[in-house]
Amino acid sequence: MTHYRHSVTVDIGRSVNTRMRIATTAIACVLATLAGCGTYNGSTGDPTPSETESSSAASPSPVATNAVPEAAADLVGDWEDPKEKWTVHFRDDGTYVEDYQGVKDFRVGEYSVDGDTVKLEGDDGNTDEGTVEGETLVFNLGTLERVEQ
Repeated sequence: MTHYRHSVTVDIGRSVNTRMRIATTAIACVLATLAGCGTYNGSTGDPTPSETESSSAASPSPVATNAVPEAAADLVGDWEDPKEKWTVHFRDDGTYVEDYQGVKDFRVGEYSVDGDTVKLEGDDGNTDEGTVEGETLVFNLGTLERVEQ
């Protein structure tokens, strides 16, 4: 009788251990997934794009609104793709701010132009490359056209 009782106890123990491992693994997967969904907005001491943007609205743009971009300075201003609800605000200091699908200041970073390639290096670690085609900027996400001022 003792042998039978020991056997049942061991089987129940194994069953509980297996359930605990499965539950722990499932919780770890959920937590890892949720952690990947968060965004990093910089340290609390970093100014937000809206705090640094106040003086750029009063600055005159050195580029005619219909000019074809040939250098980084030629991009200064606002570009949009209404279909994708995507706007990129290029600043004269080499930085940009993206608004995307109703979210203002969705992403910030630095931009550069090399020939007909426009590179957006986001503070989030992502880099997007597009090309200058006529008076548009073509990216995988969409085609940006200069916003008339």
